[in-house]
Amino acid sequence: MLKTVNLLLLMVVLVSAFYLINRRYQARLLSMQLAQLQAKAETLNKEYTRLQLEEGTYSSDLAIQDYAERKLGLVQANKQHIMELK
Repeated sequence: MLKTVNLLLLMVVLVSAFYLINRRYQARLLSMQLAQLQAKAETLNKEYTRLQLEEGTYSSDLAIQDYAERKLGLVQANKQHIMELK
């Protein structure tokens, strides 16, 4: 009877040990995955910030005026270009 109880307790201890080892392994895998995702999120945040700055630069009046003058060949209207219609 005592041998049976000892054998049963040994089996319970071994099963618990393997379960604990598996849980720790899974936790390590998940923490590595979390670290990778956090690094990716940080990279995306930096890219988003850079794109916001770039958008601010290109949406300014000076950038639009420069583009219109250089690429489209438009000129600023002055008194020579204005006609009064009656």
